[in-house]
Amino acid sequence: MSNYFLKLGLLLFFAIASSVSYFLTINSTENAANLKKSQREFVLKNAEIYGSDKEGNFSYKIFTKKAKTNDIKQTIYLEQLLIKYISEPAIDWQIQSDTGQIISQTNVLALSGNVVIENKSNDNPSTIVTNYLEINPNTLTIATNRDVLITINNNQIQAKGFNAQLRENKLNFSSNMTSNIVNP
Repeated sequence: MSNYFLKLGLLLFFAIASSVSYFLTINSTENAANLKKSQREFVLKNAEIYGSDKEGNFSYKIFTKKAKTNDIKQTIYLEQLLIKYISEPAIDWQIQSDTGQIISQTNVLALSGNVVIENKSNDNPSTIVTNYLEINPNTLTIATNRDVLITINNNQIQAKGFNAQLRENKLNFSSNMTSNIVNP
């Protein structure tokens, strides 16, 4: 009788071991398939990416020399980009940068490397230069905690950290600043 229980125990052990190894094999096969999928990279060269407002109308476009992503539902990485507003002709601001990221699930673009924001209007030409900037392109709100150089009508302001509302041409500084104002 003990021989019978030994055989039953061994049979039960091998049945459980084979079931566990089967489930582990299926799980690792799925992981390998997901890993291969995530290693795929999508690249666009000389691309135009259009952003829309809440109503679905195109409000801005991004020209980029290179856009790439591993997963379209995640971050899109941009190189040599230029942002122009197309829905409101009165907005004369253009933003350019060496690199940028369109972060999925948010309304934020993170720009870095020689970020230059220019107001091309004849009335109030101005330039903002920094090395990092976050922008909400739908509200035209920009912010950084880095060093900033702002030139307005040949007057310069240096600051560390600021935010601005480009639609209303409003600047708010979040730290010390120095200025060089030219008398007419």
